[in-house]
Amino acid sequence: MTGFVLLRVRAHRLLLAAALLAVLLTTAILTTLAAFSGAIGDAALRHTLRTRSAAPAALVVRTQVPAGEQEAARRVVREGARRTFDGLPVRLRSLARSGTYALPGAARGDRPDLTRLAALDRSGIRLTKGSWPGGASAGDAKGPIEVAVPQTAAAKLRLGPGARPLTLTDRLTGHDVTVRVTGVYRPADTADPYWQLDELGGRGLRKGDFMTYGPLLVDPAALTGSRVSADGTQWLATADFGAVTTERVGALREAARKGPAALAKKSALGGNPSAATALPAVLDRAERALLVSRSTLLIVALQLIMLAGYALLLVARLLFAERGGETELLLARGAARGRVVWFAAVEALLLALPAAVLAPLLAGPLTGLLAGQGALARTGLRLDGATGATVWAAAAITASGCALAVVVPALSATSGRRSAPRRSVRASALPAPLRAGADVGLLVIAAVAYWQVNSRTSGAGALTDDRSGRLGVDPLLVAAPALALLAGTVVTLRLLPPAARVAERYAAKGRGLSGALAGWQLSRRPLRGAGPVLLLVLAVAMGMLAIGQGASWDRSQEDQADFRAGAPVRVLGSRVPDAEQARVFAALPGVRRAAPAARFPMDLSDDRQATVLALDLARAAPGMLTREDSGSGEEIAGALVPEGRASVGSSPVRAVVTDAFLRASGARVGARLDVPAGSGELPVRIVKAVRQVPTAGTGGSGPDGVAAATDGGAVLLDLPTVNARLTRAGEKPLAPTEWWLTPRPGAADRTAAALRARPDIDPEQVLVREEIADELRDDPLGAGPQSALLAVAAAAAALAAVGFAVSAAASLRERSAEFAVLRALGAPRRRLARLIAAEQGFLLGLALLVGLGLGAVLTRAVVPLIVLTGDAAQPVPPVLVELPLSHVAALLTGVAAVPLLIVAALALRRGDPTVSLRHEGGN
Repeated sequence: MTGFVLLRVRAHRLLLAAALLAVLLTTAILTTLAAFSGAIGDAALRHTLRTRSAAPAALVVRTQVPAGEQEAARRVVREGARRTFDGLPVRLRSLARSGTYALPGAARGDRPDLTRLAALDRSGIRLTKGSWPGGASAGDAKGPIEVAVPQTAAAKLRLGPGARPLTLTDRLTGHDVTVRVTGVYRPADTADPYWQLDELGGRGLRKGDFMTYGPLLVDPAALTGSRVSADGTQWLATADFGAVTTERVGALREAARKGPAALAKKSALGGNPSAATALPAVLDRAERALLVSRSTLLIVALQLIMLAGYALLLVARLLFAERGGETELLLARGAARGRVVWFAAVEALLLALPAAVLAPLLAGPLTGLLAGQGALARTGLRLDGATGATVWAAAAITASGCALAVVVPALSATSGRRSAPRRSVRASALPAPLRAGADVGLLVIAAVAYWQVNSRTSGAGALTDDRSGRLGVDPLLVAAPALALLAGTVVTLRLLPPAARVAERYAAKGRGLSGALAGWQLSRRPLRGAGPVLLLVLAVAMGMLAIGQGASWDRSQEDQADFRAGAPVRVLGSRVPDAEQARVFAALPGVRRAAPAARFPMDLSDDRQATVLALDLARAAPGMLTREDSGSGEEIAGALVPEGRASVGSSPVRAVVTDAFLRASGARVGARLDVPAGSGELPVRIVKAVRQVPTAGTGGSGPDGVAAATDGGAVLLDLPTVNARLTRAGEKPLAPTEWWLTPRPGAADRTAAALRARPDIDPEQVLVREEIADELRDDPLGAGPQSALLAVAAAAAALAAVGFAVSAAASLRERSAEFAVLRALGAPRRRLARLIAAEQGFLLGLALLVGLGLGAVLTRAVVPLIVLTGDAAQPVPPVLVELPLSHVAALLTGVAAVPLLIVAALALRRGDPTVSLRHEGGN
C-alpha cells in the first residue's frame, strides 16, 4: 500500500507541493502567533514591573524600631517581603532619618529653612566632592557630626567640604547639634523607586510653606545615640521579576494582597508599623492589557484560520477532482470507500507531519523577527524565542486541522454516489446554499454580532466578566470581524454572474476572438473562478483591516496624548505664589506663551459630574492640541471671544460644551444655564458644541479624574472674561490652578527640565505631550499586536497566491482540449494567450475591486471596536479610522503581483495540441 500511495503522490506532485506549502505556511504563522503571544506577554509583564511600574510595585515599610533591634527588624522585613513577592528574590534597602532641624540664619519668629539627617543606602548615590561621612565623629559626644550634602542643596546653600560647621536646631526640643560637611553627593538615578522613601524625592530641596534641604547624609551610627532625635526607619523591598511569567500573576497578586497586612502585625517592628504595595493594582492593569493584546491576536488569527482553511479546501478539491477518474476506477473494481478515504488521510498525514515538526522550530526565529518590526521595535524589548510545550501543541493542533481540511473533499465525495454527475454545458449561476439564502443568513448573523458588540456599554471593550467576576476575552468581539469578513466574501459569489454577463456583453461588441471567447466562457461558467476570487477578496480585505488597525492605533496614541496634555507642556499645580505665577511661567526657557487655567467640577443630575475649564484662550489657543473633528484652538477661541474682551456687559458669558455635556444636562446650543464659579454662580450661554475639550472628562490627565460612568462632559470658558465678570460683581477672581505652556519649536524638553528643577514644582506635576505619546506608543502589549498584523497580512497574500496559482493551472488543464481544438483550427497562440489573460485578469480585477470595497467597509466598522487602551477601555477621544492610500496601494500591488506573474506564465506556456487531443480521444 505504501508504494501505491507514493505513486499517487508522484503523479500529482505539483498539487501536493502546493498543498504542502499551504499547510506549512498556515502552521508556521499560527504557531508563531501562539509563541509570540506567550513571549510578548511574559516580556511585557517583566518590562512593566521593572520600568514604569517599578515604584508602585515595590513594598514600603515604615516603623519606629527600638534602639538595638534594627538587625532583627531587618530580618523580619526581609522575610515579610519574600512572602509578599511569592518567594521571588528580594532586594532590601533602608532609610533611617532624624527629626526636623532648622538651618542657621533665620531670626526668631521667622520661618527657618529645614533639613533632616538620614542614613541612606549608598548603592543609590554617588559622591561628587570630598569624602563620605565617617563614624568616628558620630561617636564623639562633643565633636561635630560629619555629613554629606545633596549636590542641589550644596549649590543653593554654598556648602562644601571644608566649610565651617553648622549648628542645627531641633524643631521639637530646641536642642542644638553641630555638623561638619565632608562631602557632596547626588542620586545615581532620581527615577529609582528608592527615592520614594525620601520626602524630597532625591531632589535635594523643596519649597512649600518652608524651604527644605537634604537629607544630610550621615553614618548610621549617628542616629543610634541620644544626640540626634530619631524619626523612624523606612525600608524599600523590590523583587527580581526576571523569572516572572503570566501564569504566576494570580499567585503573585494574592501574596501581595496578604503579605503587607501580615508584616504590619509583627511585633519586632515596634509600634505602629505600616507596610504597603500597589503591586496588586499593577498586576490587575497588566492582566487587562495582556487580555487586550491576546484578543487582538485572536481576532487576526481567526481570520487567518478562515482564509487558510478555504485555501486548503480549494487545493484539496482540485486534487480530488484531478483524481476523479482514478477514484471511480478504484470503486468500480471493488475498493471500499473507507480505503479511498484512508489513501487521502495518509497523504494528508504526509503533508501535516513536516509542518508539525518545522513550525515550532521556525517559531523562535520568526518571533524574534516580529519583535524587530514596527511599533514593537521602538521599545527595545527582547523576546524569548524558546519553544515550549504550548508551542508544540499549537503546531500539532494546527497541522491536524490542515490535514482534516485536505481529507474533507474525499469524505464528502465518497459518501455520495459512485459516479460523478456529468457536467452540464451551462453550470448553475449560484451554488445551492446561496440559492437557499445562506449568504443572507450569514449577513444577518454578522449584523447581529456587530450590533451586540457595538451596543455594549461596559467599557471593557474586548473583555467580559464571567460569573465569578474574572475578566476574559469577549468571544463575540473576537468572532464578529471574522463573521463580517466571511459574510462579505460570500456575498461576492452573487456578484460573479451579473459581472460575467456584463463582461460578455462588452466583449461581444468587439471584433477580437480573445475577448469574445473570454466573455462567453465567463458567462457560461461564472463560478469556475469563484475559488481564487474569494481567496483574493479575503486576502485584500484582511490586509486592509491590518493596515487600518495599525494606522488607526498609531493615530489613536497621538490623539490620546494630545487630549491628556492639552498643550505641549502643562503644569498641573505648583507652590509658586499666585502673584508671581504669570511672571515665573512666562520667563521659563523656551516658552512663547503661558496661559493660566482654572478647573473645577459641576454637579449634574443622576450623579454625573461635568468639568468646567476656564482658560485664557487668547494665549492658549495657538498651542491648544485639538483634533480636527472638534475644531482648532483658534476656532474655539473665536466662538468664545468673538469681539475681544473690551466690554463686559450683563449678557451671559459664552461657553463651548461637549456633546457629552449636552446629553448629560439635557441642554442644547443656545441655552442658558448657571455654572458654579467661586462662591456663587455664573450665567453662561452655550454657543457651540464640540466632541471633546482637551484634558476635560474621561481620559484627561487632570485633577477632575471623572470616571466614565459619571462623566458629564465639559464646559469651556474664557478665564479673563470670567474673572472680569466676577470682579464686576464684587467677587474674587478665579485663581489659576494650572498653566498651559506653548514653547517654541523644539524647546519643550528644555522648558520641562527648567520646571522640574524648581523647588516649588513637583516633577510629576509637569506633563509633556511628547513624553505621554512616547509612553503610549512604547507600551509593549499595545505595540506587540501591531507588529503581528503585517505578518498575518503577508501570510494571507501568500496563501491567496498559492490558491490562485493552483486554481488557474487546474482550470487551464481542464480546458486543454478546448485550447487544442482552437489551435488545430488555426487560432494563433498569441490570441489564446490574450484569452487566458483576459479571463484571469477579469477575475483578478474583480477580486481586487471587491476586496478593496469590503476591506474599506469592514475597517470603518470594526476598527473602532477593537482598538483599545491598555486598560481595555475605549480610547478618549474615540478612534478615527485611518487608511493610508500609499499603504493600500502597496497592498494591492503585493497581492496582485504573484497572480499576475502566474497568469503571464500560463498564458505564454507552449503546449502541444496533438498530445491534448490524443489524451481527450483516449478518454
